[in-house]
Amino acid sequence: MQAIILAAGFGTRLKPYTETLPKALVQCNGKAMIDHAIEYLSAQGFDHIIINVHHFGELIINHINTNTYNVEILISNERDQLKDTGGALVAALPLMRPEKEILIFNTDVITDLDLKKLYEVHNNSGNSASLIVQDRPSTRKLAFDENLHLTGWINYKTGDTIGSVDETKESLYAFSGIHMIDLELIRHFAVIYGSAPFPMIPAYLSALEKYSIGAFESLPENIWLETGDPDRLKLAEEYLKIDPEFRKNQIAP
Repeated sequence: MQAIILAAGFGTRLKPYTETLPKALVQCNGKAMIDHAIEYLSAQGFDHIIINVHHFGELIINHINTNTYNVEILISNERDQLKDTGGALVAALPLMRPEKEILIFNTDVITDLDLKKLYEVHNNSGNSASLIVQDRPSTRKLAFDENLHLTGWINYKTGDTIGSVDETKESLYAFSGIHMIDLELIRHFAVIYGSAPFPMIPAYLSALEKYSIGAFESLPENIWLETGDPDRLKLAEEYLKIDPEFRKNQIAP
């Protein structure tokens, strides 16, 4: 299985750490976030991992080149132009293996989600993408119909919506930032957007007439540690110090 770790962002919310480092190299409990991600994906059975880089990209490249991993790692170089969450997939297409799908993973997340289960569910769903969602408070949510097919998006702060958002008919969930997408849909985006940067969620919503996008709900008992700002980073570190072996049960045999 293959995955791409999105590590190109500026990590603005993680300042002052990201004034001298990319967020992928910020330490959490003594280990760089990128290494947490690689170890987790490897344990879940992903053996081909792409990492996109932009902000302090040379530091990530040097980190990867000077460490040893048990999986194949390739760099998608966006140092000349940041491609955003959608454009990153198009830019990385030449590095992807000719498999049906690829997992998209954020470098600032530590979790014990069963990605093997996501892979299985996605491939049996008939969907072109499966988004891991959570039933939790959020200022932005995705709307899904009774069959858990994506219909729309809402920003509660601004009132902006895209697509269909009807809380009396549809279920609304917060997006985790982790999703699995078929390469066919990425190629569709390549035709539509070319090499230009573009965000992922509006692109998904623009493709609904032709493609089905589904939800994969994270369970309440799943561990979810988001390290996108200093306070959350500290909470994640405290958790890992209490339970440093929490991933033992997910290591592939």
